[in-house]
Amino acid sequence: MLRVDGVPPDTREQLQEAARHLYGQANASLMVRSLIASHLAKSPATALPLTPDQAEDTVRVELRLPRVAVEKINDLAEGRFSARNYYITSLILAHLGQPQLQGDEIEVLRRSNYELAKVGTNLNQIARAFNSLVKMRGGEKMPEVGKKLASLRKEITEHVGKVLRVLNAGTTVWEQKGRGQRVRKRS
Repeated sequence: MLRVDGVPPDTREQLQEAARHLYGQANASLMVRSLIASHLAKSPATALPLTPDQAEDTVRVELRLPRVAVEKINDLAEGRFSARNYYITSLILAHLGQPQLQGDEIEVLRRSNYELAKVGTNLNQIARAFNSLVKMRGGEKMPEVGKKLASLRKEITEHVGKVLRVLNAGTTVWEQKGRGQRVRKRS
């Protein structure tokens, strides 16, 4: 039970009027509880990503939707390379402040990281060849090109790390529930 003392009568009347407008009954307590819940839903603490343990602890929920809505959801989910249930779950979690990446986003990020890792490998080979040239010239100080290569290599490594963190934060449910892939029946 929550008790708030010292609320002026005009404020109480405003709360009652707002509750009447929103809920059909002049209940100031209901309005205050709703405002508190709304505020807490927007707080940073509730926007923390799900942990793998939280993602494992699931409860089955059944929804009844019009057939046309389900067909639309199926199309949207398939367009995002996600299973229908994962797609609906991710929409709900996004509304709760815990967005999950869809299959197409995950694939783009993974492909991007793979390509960047290949670029990083090529940079390492270029740097190795460059260092060999510098050593052949008598070990003089590393020229500006070598410093820029090292800087670029560092930026790529940092970017790959950021993408991996995004993938880890936005795929908790995906990873726990079979990667969100729909099992297709063979004909």
